[in-house]
Amino acid sequence: MKKIVCFVVGLFFSFVGMAQENKDDFSDFMKEEMKSFDKFIDEANKDFINFMREPWKEFEAEKPVIKRVKPEPVKSVVYDEKTAPKDEKPVCLSIEEILDMTTSAGKQAPVIQLNEVDKITFDKPEVIVKKKKDPTVIVIEEKVVDEPDAKPETKPVVKSEKKPERPVVTPAKTSPLYAGGIGRSKIMYGGQVFYLSNTLNQKCKLNSLTENTIADAYEVLCGSDYKPLLTECTQIKKGLQLNDWGVFTFVKQISDTYCSSANESIVMQQFLLNEMGYKARMARKANANKMMLFVATDCHIYARHYIALGGQDYYNLSGDNEQCQFYMCQKDSPKAKNSVGMLLRSAPNFSGAVATSTHQAKGSAAKVTIDVPKVLMDFYKGYPQCDYSVYFKAPVNGNMERTILSSLAPLIQGKSEADAANILINFVQTAFQYQTDDQQFGYEKPFFVEELFYYPYSDCEDRAILFSYLVKKLLGLDVVLLDYPEHIATAVRFNGNVGGDYLMVGGQKYTVCDPTYIGASIGMTMPRYKTVAAKVLKY
Repeated sequence: MKKIVCFVVGLFFSFVGMAQENKDDFSDFMKEEMKSFDKFIDEANKDFINFMREPWKEFEAEKPVIKRVKPEPVKSVVYDEKTAPKDEKPVCLSIEEILDMTTSAGKQAPVIQLNEVDKITFDKPEVIVKKKKDPTVIVIEEKVVDEPDAKPETKPVVKSEKKPERPVVTPAKTSPLYAGGIGRSKIMYGGQVFYLSNTLNQKCKLNSLTENTIADAYEVLCGSDYKPLLTECTQIKKGLQLNDWGVFTFVKQISDTYCSSANESIVMQQFLLNEMGYKARMARKANANKMMLFVATDCHIYARHYIALGGQDYYNLSGDNEQCQFYMCQKDSPKAKNSVGMLLRSAPNFSGAVATSTHQAKGSAAKVTIDVPKVLMDFYKGYPQCDYSVYFKAPVNGNMERTILSSLAPLIQGKSEADAANILINFVQTAFQYQTDDQQFGYEKPFFVEELFYYPYSDCEDRAILFSYLVKKLLGLDVVLLDYPEHIATAVRFNGNVGGDYLMVGGQKYTVCDPTYIGASIGMTMPRYKTVAAKVLKY
């Protein structure tokens, strides 16, 4: 088989010059030569390649969905106790709708009425509680409304519970993946160097972007000995704890390394993704010598052009993101069964340099000094803008989680839920500087928890994600997001009776907690949102 492969590939390169002069002759030549490969190509790929040769259909991508309708406040809102109304009674805020994401993998399913709010169970990481005197903590005074038969407020549970770490499956350092050798190519990814099978290196060649030429290139890839490469990708996926998006970026890195042009890389990306079972479709931009790649994902992606095919949204994840017309094969590979999952089941296991930062709350002993992996920040920086569920549910890097929780846990040990929540919200409000994404990046970029400790600024949704994470991990309480047109806050379901503004979700009381209302305690709503109905995002 290898002799046949070498012979045909050699003939392929010998005829490149001739093909540029006569594209039709070149395509006919490749058809004849590829007949000898038929026995190495399975029937599913044969049928798909034949279909790929048919004229592609013209499409125009849908315009991107923009998450923000109105701009966020340029400056954070500060609570002023002197000017705040005295003896203001708590308000039961109105709800526009409740979006329950607990069972729909990030799809927004409106719920008219919830009979019961299911409490989400979160694993408790190890929390180191040092034996020392309680530090002096300034807690914003909380206004509690007297209610008959009020239940006594319970104390938060902060356990030093040791959880066995999940074993990381990594190839031995003596493996060819690390050691290299004949027939292997160097790939840089995730702060590491890997040596992968190079059977696809320089295999994908395009001298034009006609349907036949693209199908020929795809057919060459199908006839190559590519399966060892897929096996190595699976090993690295496990070792680095990559989700589907991580696999996609790794495949892109491989294709960019193995191909001489961006167009050829797109063809190889679709091939590898299809063989791994992912739905990906390449497209040819109209009136331009350029290929694009559309990928199906399991949640909404904002600010990217997309096309709806068979009830599934495919997003343009190529370099450019401009509105245009294009031509696309009207069929998915029969092996492409799955969408690219954007949710993270575990934090990627990257290595490399770290950036150290310190975050100190104002008027409080709450302080976190932490090392942030730079490669992880690069990975998250390239993440497309997704549903808030992706950031809300994302696990935190193990080393960072231990540092964050062990730094804050001693401050809330033995405190009431209200006092503990006020300590946490004061930390999120005052230990991080506020700036909108547009000011900092020029585009909307929700943060994963780790990113707040890396970038100099954060905005409302970033703080809401961090506060939710701290409340879930340290207090074990259920949290929902309050999604306004230009703002994000949170609401917490306390076990005890806690005063302040609240919402009723499925018969349960959730107290408003706004991590961007600087200086405000739990139960305080920004004045401008007291009369604005919010969407409740429940995960």
